[in-house]
Amino acid sequence: MVKLKSKRLFIMLTLLLGIASVLSACSSSDASTVSQEMGELDPENPTKITFYSYSLAAPTMKEGMEHLINEFNDTIGKEKGVIVEGVADASYQQFKADIAAGKAVDIVQHTFSTLDNSRETLGFQAYEDVFPAEELNNHFNGISDNALSLGKIDGKTYGLAFTFSTPIVFMNGKLFEEAGLNPTKPPQTWEEIKEYSLKINEATGKDGFALAPDNGWTTEGVILSNGGKVLSDDRKEAQFANQESIEAIEMWKDLYQNGAHAVGSDTELPEQFMAGNLGMYITSTALHSGFKNASEAGGWELYGAGLPSFGNNPSVPVNSGSVLAVRPDNDVKKAAVWEFIKYVTGNEGYTIITSEVGYLPLRTELADDPNYLKGFIDENPLYKINLEQLKNIQPAVIWPAEYATEMSNIFRDAIVKSVSTDADVEKTLKAAEGEINQLIQ
Repeated sequence: MVKLKSKRLFIMLTLLLGIASVLSACSSSDASTVSQEMGELDPENPTKITFYSYSLAAPTMKEGMEHLINEFNDTIGKEKGVIVEGVADASYQQFKADIAAGKAVDIVQHTFSTLDNSRETLGFQAYEDVFPAEELNNHFNGISDNALSLGKIDGKTYGLAFTFSTPIVFMNGKLFEEAGLNPTKPPQTWEEIKEYSLKINEATGKDGFALAPDNGWTTEGVILSNGGKVLSDDRKEAQFANQESIEAIEMWKDLYQNGAHAVGSDTELPEQFMAGNLGMYITSTALHSGFKNASEAGGWELYGAGLPSFGNNPSVPVNSGSVLAVRPDNDVKKAAVWEFIKYVTGNEGYTIITSEVGYLPLRTELADDPNYLKGFIDENPLYKINLEQLKNIQPAVIWPAEYATEMSNIFRDAIVKSVSTDADVEKTLKAAEGEINQLIQ
């Protein structure tokens, strides 16, 4: 009887030890997914990784982005043993579908506003949990501190700023001169924007100014420049219906409703500007190359200025563009992903991104380096406006996780309604703010 009990006890202990071993193995496996160790790359047996990019699908950016990927594959990739496959993602939905289908999605050119949602639902990882701290510190040195903060959520980097711009007032020098205005002395305030716009319209019969109501990101800068807010610092409350925000949108509505503003969307207004039928247009630096080509073909000179201010208050631009979000599924892929990220956000990468794709170099010293971008910046001085604005840049809103897309759409639609219709601005913004806060809670 004693022997039987002892035998049972031995079996139970063996089972318990086995279960503990399995649990320990699972725990170790889980921990490895957030370890900072990277595997060893082998040039004789290259590691293939995927890079999903909406810029690869944009006609004005595709060639530059392809050059960026090919240049990596032909140099660092060949040397280290990494092959990057670019995947054009025009609808910004392909990477989500492929993740759902179980395909390898290693790096994504990700927009800012829905990054938190992807972090929680699609397995994107914090850089601090994937890459060694020393590697991060060394690589981040030289990147603007403001830029480094853009992809942070809860103190961790879930996206490293990649393609990036601030808003700029593009100006048609010919229309300025026909209206008796000097394009080298651009409007500095919103009051001056209205004044100049009406003069251009009166003198030329063409629209003087435009900022697309459905633009999304620049709107945040307009609100911030008047002392308003869009989302609380802890991202737990929408706050764009405060008095300062309402006043900012009412100013914009006045421009739109009283002859100082062209009517159109974010896809229509660039065409109007390139056709020479619009005096001033606020949009991303990324459109610079297209606008410059249009001005040269149309026989007019392109000028620019920073985001206008409200009176003596400094303007507060926000960023557009994207971050690089990562989800490597093993240690060797971590190493491969890191080599690509280091290249495309390094000196060579940003030289290609700025000169061929149209975005800002977040390593700002490259603008003064004759080995990289000095020649290009000297030939395209409007980029200096954006580089100067980096010191005042604020991050674009990252809406809270689950309903990020819905919140972004509610905010955008409320702005469109407030600016371009007879709707009461205060009532419209308060209704949208309440709708978003219900989703947050």
